[in-house]
Amino acid sequence: MNKSIEEKYRKLTDVEHVLIRPGRYIGSIGQHTAETWTYENAEAQIFDKKMHRVSLTWNPGFIKLFDEVISNSVDHSKRSEGKNLTMIKVNVDLDIGVITIEDNGGIPVVIHKDYNEYVPTMIFGYLRSGSNFDDTEDSTGTGQNGEGASLTNIFSNQFTVETGDGKNKFVQIWTKNMMQASQPKVTASKWSGTKVTFKPDYAHLGNDIAINTDGDNWRISDGNFAKLQKRVVDVAGCNPHLKIYFRNELVSGKVFKSFKDYVDLYPVEVEYDENEHWQVAVGRSDDGFKHVSFTNTTETVQGGTGVYYVKSQVIAKIREFLEKKHKIKKDELKPSEIENHIQIFVNSTIVNPRYDSQTKENLTTEPRDFKTSWSPSEKFIQRIAKSDIIKNILLWIETKEKMAELAALKELNKAVDREDPRRVDKFSDALSQHERHKCELYLTEGDSARKSIQEARGKNPYIASFALKGKLLNITDCETADILGNKEIKNIMLVTGLKIGVKVKSVQQLRFGRIVIMSDQDLDGFHITSLLHNFFGHFWPELYELGIIYRINTPLVIAILKDKSELEFLTDDDYEQWSKKGIKHEAERYKGLGTFETPRFQKILEQRQRYLVRFSSLSEASQESLGLAFKGSRADDRKDWLAGINYFHKFE
Repeated sequence: MNKSIEEKYRKLTDVEHVLIRPGRYIGSIGQHTAETWTYENAEAQIFDKKMHRVSLTWNPGFIKLFDEVISNSVDHSKRSEGKNLTMIKVNVDLDIGVITIEDNGGIPVVIHKDYNEYVPTMIFGYLRSGSNFDDTEDSTGTGQNGEGASLTNIFSNQFTVETGDGKNKFVQIWTKNMMQASQPKVTASKWSGTKVTFKPDYAHLGNDIAINTDGDNWRISDGNFAKLQKRVVDVAGCNPHLKIYFRNELVSGKVFKSFKDYVDLYPVEVEYDENEHWQVAVGRSDDGFKHVSFTNTTETVQGGTGVYYVKSQVIAKIREFLEKKHKIKKDELKPSEIENHIQIFVNSTIVNPRYDSQTKENLTTEPRDFKTSWSPSEKFIQRIAKSDIIKNILLWIETKEKMAELAALKELNKAVDREDPRRVDKFSDALSQHERHKCELYLTEGDSARKSIQEARGKNPYIASFALKGKLLNITDCETADILGNKEIKNIMLVTGLKIGVKVKSVQQLRFGRIVIMSDQDLDGFHITSLLHNFFGHFWPELYELGIIYRINTPLVIAILKDKSELEFLTDDDYEQWSKKGIKHEAERYKGLGTFETPRFQKILEQRQRYLVRFSSLSEASQESLGLAFKGSRADDRKDWLAGINYFHKFE
């Protein structure tokens, strides 16, 4: 359909432009649902005078209209002419949708000589009017464009202003979105204060704000009421010099003595610091950076330069502490990684604040122009250093390092998948290809034992052996690069089918149902066994619960009796005790596996159930012993242990 020139092009008045393009002035007037903080939220049935993070539905533009009026009262309390303003009362009539904001600080009831209008009329009845345009004076108010309360007037069906300066009382009523205004009524009065009563244009703003109950009566929704209430609490927390009432009750049942009282409403333990113009609290966050911030009482939801100003200083000090105390280099810990573990609360007072829009959610004033300042005191940083914030960061660093190590070690798995285990040097595989869960791998100390095992197995299709080259790498406190480059570890994984980072849920995942450690019955043999337990227990502790790890205890001494029968002894002590009986015999001592001949290995393998010891778990005592043996940090304890001191008596 073709439109005429007159239909296509329009010239709007200021008020028409505001009503047609509300987003430019008060933000979104659409229904908004998000996780947010609330205080005594009826929608969530929470009434404990604390802040709670809940999912809430509200109309941001509607809340902004309320904020514009209450901010006027707060700003006035900070001016010299408003020094007597000590109280603000807010009432919300849920049933008819009327909101009242009253303070005890009056506006001059005088006629402006240049414009021939009363000052209250100029403030509330016109866009771009008020006391915010003299940039030669420093102001700590939140207003900047002179649009504030007049926007509320425009989006109201009725807007009433009553104010008194101790000499005269002024009353004026606007209706129909500020299009119509009554004549100001001025009478002599000693009352000093300002009272603004307005009924928002709910039909224009959106039915999600309130429900039309009867004619022109609207019931404000629980979500929007919760945001109004929370905003009143914010004002009280940011302005300890004011008594704030909400629906005839003192907010939180008390006057906030400091911003710290406000922060204490939140479910987080914080460290607190303040000076005349800045109040800062820092607490731990478990799910990313969070902030609650106010500039001259305005909540800067998006943060901006004020939040960055505080955050960057706190992070720099935390990095400095971690580097000095915990030897964590700055290039190993990015500021963004520290940021994810903190939440901050900021209440700042700066001069002539500037924002990126009328909604004032994002402060844009550069720190050099704040004309106030804050830096974290040494005591403040010391308290943070002792808090859960640092503990949380250190735990995360440890987890990060483990994850990085695990990711690197998993590279071994790719090599294991690519290579053929049958090509591993000094590995003799089992003959069976279809019943691998019945197969047994013997990890032998030395190649001669491996060869003897292979000769002794005969036609048994389930026996395999792999010769270890001396002592396995001690993986405790070992650099990841050393593990990645260790050929012995790679070969063990290759022949067994084990993969680092992949939990073994059943023997079907592996190439063997049993992994048998076969080492000499001496200190070196026990050391090799312990290193293997250290390796398996570190990466695959589940192998023990599945009953896959064994050791085979070969005899150390064999006594041959007159009737040619044999008695086997696993330790020298056992043999010495038996020999005291005086039974005639010949003793054969087997210093190591290499001294066994093939027939002896044949007997051991045929009767191996006598010699096999299954490790069903790594007990706490076993893990303690492994730590004592292999951790670099326990060198002194290990010296005591090796010197013959019963170290574990220390824990009794």
